[in-house]
Amino acid sequence: MIEEQELDDLPDLPEVIDKIFQNKYDETEIDSGDFNFAVDPSFQEKSYEYSIDEVLVRNKIEELIEGTNRFERFQVSDDKGKFKKMSKSDINEIYSFVTSNLPNEPRIEIYSILCSIFDINSEKFYESLSNTFKTELINALKGRGYLKNRNSLF
Repeated sequence: MIEEQELDDLPDLPEVIDKIFQNKYDETEIDSGDFNFAVDPSFQEKSYEYSIDEVLVRNKIEELIEGTNRFERFQVSDDKGKFKKMSKSDINEIYSFVTSNLPNEPRIEIYSILCSIFDINSEKFYESLSNTFKTELINALKGRGYLKNRNSLF
């Protein structure tokens, strides 16, 4: 049996803290600074004419996609309510299909509406596009006065 003297000679071990029962989660500090919900002064509302144009382009794109069986799989959810993920080739195929069938519609609006319809992050959508489509978008933005000294969108 170990005597008390031998126990005193043992080095002190660091105290072990149980992460589940000896936590300090309830002691978290909350930063409750002032929130400001004022509209940014650089924000400009879309004109009424632009909004109408955007709705018309959206309706054309939706009709075009709904009338095509090969894109239906991305708009129908499974039993769990989830939609099929789109690969880079799927994104390029859809963008190519829409832009070739609606050649007179602005590329920027087509890009924006497709991101919205298929609920894809705009950066992911852009990165998935081929270089040809990226160049088209950049040139369209430059033509409107954006991206003056840049060669990429993101």
